[in-house]
Amino acid sequence: MTKKISTLLLVDDDQDDRFLFKEALAEADNSVIFNEAANGADALEKLVSGKVLLPDLIFLDVNMPRMNGLDCLKHLKENVRFKDVSVVMYSTSASDDYQKECFNHGAKLFIEKPSDFWQLCDKLKNVLKTAFQL
Repeated sequence: MTKKISTLLLVDDDQDDRFLFKEALAEADNSVIFNEAANGADALEKLVSGKVLLPDLIFLDVNMPRMNGLDCLKHLKENVRFKDVSVVMYSTSASDDYQKECFNHGAKLFIEKPSDFWQLCDKLKNVLKTAFQL
């Protein structure tokens, strides 16, 4: 059975990247509800307080102030309410060891941020199409 992604949370400290992602998501599938957070601590606060809907999928930037992506991932997977939400780590670059650590802590995918809007659209379409397998 196919699981349709209806809500997505992007956690990224770069406001321009969040805007670009939102536009690319609308191009990929405009039915997905988009929420955003500026860092891991902001994401956890919004999730715990209910300020955002529980997402079907979280895109989590790696390098952020206050709380980085790996620390946020660890907190998400330790919380019974969020542990089953699929998390995609999303970064401009990361070592193989860092990627393995993310997978060991429950990340489902690790995607390098594309440098082009249309590449981002294509990546999002692919992730949304296969998200039910995550």
